[in-house]
Amino acid sequence: MSRILVLVLRILLALVTIGLLFAQIVVIPIASLEFGRDFGSTAVGVFYTVTGIAVVACIEVALVATWVLLGMVRRDAIFSARAFRGVDVIIGAGIAATIVLMVVAAHLYFVVEPRLDAPGVIVLAGTAVLCAAAFVALMVVMRGLLAQATALQGELEEVV
Repeated sequence: MSRILVLVLRILLALVTIGLLFAQIVVIPIASLEFGRDFGSTAVGVFYTVTGIAVVACIEVALVATWVLLGMVRRDAIFSARAFRGVDVIIGAGIAATIVLMVVAAHLYFVVEPRLDAPGVIVLAGTAVLCAAAFVALMVVMRGLLAQATALQGELEEVV
């Protein structure tokens, strides 16, 4: 992979991370607490603040692991045990985000929706859970492909 492409990807990762930090510090707390006030419960606002920040933190962890993997790609060291750790971190962060989103979706379904009669919110929450689960499944497949490629590279090194 060219150095310029790795640099562009790292710049994009940095910009996304800055946006996510802004969301964690400003957007999520304000929106969640406002929703809690509209709902009539400060506890609901705090719950959505904490869960929103947790999901974004999971994304940030995955972005840091991606940053490390990009460095390995640039050094042509992607087919190593260290790369598996990076992919495992991404999978773990995805699983954690999926679990948090499932909790949020359950809360929306059982607590919020009956009071507000907002089925669209349930559809959005369910879609978020499905997208997160699909991401985890994709990363598991990608990990398997990395394992196969690493084994093939090892075999090629023995032949050469």
